[in-house]
Amino acid sequence: MDFLNSREVAVAVWVTAIAIYILSARKMAEVRKSLRGLVSAFLKRQIISVLILMTIYLGVVVYLMSQADLWNAGQIKNTVFWVVAVGFMSLLKLESIKKDKSFFKHSLIDNLKVLAIIQFIISFYAFPLWVELLLVPVLALVGGMSAIAEADEKHNKVKQLLDGLLMLFGIMVIAYTAYMLITNFSEFGQESTVYDFIVPPLLTFFYLPFVFMMVVYTTYEQAFIRLRFTIKETKHRTIAKIYAILFFNFRLTLLERWLNHISREKISSHRELINSFKHIRKVMKLEKSASKVPFEDGWSPYIAKDFLSNEGFATGYYNKLFDNEWYASSRMVDLGSEITPDNIAYCVEGIEGIAKTLKIKLNINDSSRSHSSRQRLLELAETMIQKSLNMNITESTKNALLAGESYCEHYGGKSVSVAVELWSEHKFNGHDIKLIVSGN
Repeated sequence: MDFLNSREVAVAVWVTAIAIYILSARKMAEVRKSLRGLVSAFLKRQIISVLILMTIYLGVVVYLMSQADLWNAGQIKNTVFWVVAVGFMSLLKLESIKKDKSFFKHSLIDNLKVLAIIQFIISFYAFPLWVELLLVPVLALVGGMSAIAEADEKHNKVKQLLDGLLMLFGIMVIAYTAYMLITNFSEFGQESTVYDFIVPPLLTFFYLPFVFMMVVYTTYEQAFIRLRFTIKETKHRTIAKIYAILFFNFRLTLLERWLNHISREKISSHRELINSFKHIRKVMKLEKSASKVPFEDGWSPYIAKDFLSNEGFATGYYNKLFDNEWYASSRMVDLGSEITPDNIAYCVEGIEGIAKTLKIKLNINDSSRSHSSRQRLLELAETMIQKSLNMNITESTKNALLAGESYCEHYGGKSVSVAVELWSEHKFNGHDIKLIVSGN
């Protein structure tokens, strides 16, 4: 096989043409200025150090793979492409990787999927160069337009058309690949093809530990910066860093919870610092035990916070706010795609180990669309009341929710209330409606 196939040559030609245009055209002066700033940012010592570490690490990985006959010189091209497309880009996406709790598992599974094999076979055969030169800009344009159309529901028909074109192209590629496999299987059935198939997934597999260590390093780096604002005394801050590494090590979620906790507490002594770590340990034990709470007292917060998780309202952790006030809340979920959509959230309030109040809050930013938003509130209310009180919602509460009227009723030591608050002088008669289940 040639060092570059026709598809890769076509991409290289178009990238070179665009680069020449950007570097020479007068209209691109501002773009060139931005590129210089981008290059300067990448030449900072911290970034260069990470890239050097990545290069050394991957150099060791490639050497060990070659010693195990899993890599040879014929894989230089694939390795370079992989470094740019996967290795380097992974470093740029560290922040999103931190938020994706399943990133490492999915990275492994994706390399083992049958789809990965199909994608490899399909990409093995390229069209003639003149076809690829035409396809590269056309597919880039169609793909970009489809992404833009996806952002606005008004362009749904356009997106469907563009996606249909991409699907048609995919069918053509599959048909062409099947034809080439039948008529020219000898090109595919070579030893080099095996290396082409296994090297990228193996590089990904062996690279994941490096990505994980970079995630750990950058997380602690950011955490220690935050400590400057929460622990004023240098001595206590230094001790806090040491304790954090020893206590949390690779448990980054616990580190984040500890940082949030001490942001609400004043750490001015070694004893208070120790107590902050004890608090995290105590919370961990409470969550693992999730002990039952007598109905007359309330609910287990570690069960109550998940009452609406299947409805898309997963809360964060049940955390201490102030004194003995504890709280867990979902994010505000938008209902619609308007500029200022109505939104809704679920929260749990209480004390240590006991949830006392369950609340769903709906913000109606425009009363003209309140009916559909109240209907969604009713659906969530039915689920919450069923799970918290083991009963169906009453017709009176239903009517109050749909009408946007305040109401309250009591059941065996618990109350179900609808609270409506009008926003004064709001242009679109905005208001909020809360459904609250609590002790009397």
